[in-house]
Amino acid sequence: MNERFAMPRFFIKSEKKAGSPPGLQIDARAPSGTASDICVLTYSKDCLETYHPPDIDAALPLIQKEKTAWIQVTGTNDHFAFSRMGELFNIHTLTLEDMVNPAHPPKFEDFDTYYYVTLKQLAFDPENHEISETQVSMAVMENLVIFVQDKPSPCLKAVEKRLQAGRGKIRTAGPGYLAYALIDAVVDHSLDVIGQIASAVESVERDMLEDLEPGHLEQIHRLKREVIFFNKQLRPVRGAILGLIKSESPFVPDAVIRFYADILDHVNHILDSVTSIQELLSSMLDFYMSSQGNRMNEVMATLTIISTIFIPLSFLAGIYGMNFKFMPELEWQWGYFVLLGGMAVISGAMVVFFKKKGWF
Repeated sequence: MNERFAMPRFFIKSEKKAGSPPGLQIDARAPSGTASDICVLTYSKDCLETYHPPDIDAALPLIQKEKTAWIQVTGTNDHFAFSRMGELFNIHTLTLEDMVNPAHPPKFEDFDTYYYVTLKQLAFDPENHEISETQVSMAVMENLVIFVQDKPSPCLKAVEKRLQAGRGKIRTAGPGYLAYALIDAVVDHSLDVIGQIASAVESVERDMLEDLEPGHLEQIHRLKREVIFFNKQLRPVRGAILGLIKSESPFVPDAVIRFYADILDHVNHILDSVTSIQELLSSMLDFYMSSQGNRMNEVMATLTIISTIFIPLSFLAGIYGMNFKFMPELEWQWGYFVLLGGMAVISGAMVVFFKKKGWF
């Protein structure tokens, strides 16, 4: 079964009072209890500090009101750490469940003490024409952003460099602007991915125009499948961004909303590009099928000409049966073997001719 659609999970059972939220669901494909890597960045206008606490409890004292804190959690299999994180930061159990579920689609949710966003970090392999996905999610609070990823995301490096440089608003605009910077980095990376896909499609198109081969059909179908998957992962992002724009959450400052409108424009641009690529792939498929049909017509025309040439010859041979009284080859002792050899040579020459023409 395709890993993109397989979601075996189990429940962590704990003693609860009646009416309490359901238990945290954890992905069962990875070994339970694998420790998550935790990194904490605290910053203000004039300073930036980085810590690597051993666990989530050790990260709590690092959060200060006069600074913005960014907790990075890499790895979603340490379910006890996530349960503890929910207790320390008052994160709803259903939010924790979404954080550790790598198959959850992108979405935005607004709570009383935070808002939650989950996205898909996509990457494209140009050799195999395949897209891989990494889930990233964040809970944004008063002076804290908790960022969770199931494996390292390249988008973090770009945001970390902006923090280290200290230019612009990123150090002074609070957690709302940091969340915007992270979402913008994820969406911009998706723009790079769709550019790589477009380049791969154009490359296959050029190859088809130069020399049409049966392997091109497989490449077209593979690219169509990956573009559909890309569209499936990105389209919900538009709803998440719209939710942020329309949100009345105090953790989404009015000054940041216009930046989210810019991200929405980027998402719409990417989706338009996806539609264009899908149309191009459909045109390439039509071109391939049409070319194959034309090629088959050429083969049939050639074979028809050859058959037409031999029709009168076969007709005459059928009437007379080659039963002439004076035929020198009838009494030649090697005549039979020379005839078989001639048949073999003619058959071989026709096979070579057909292969050279590319008919099979």
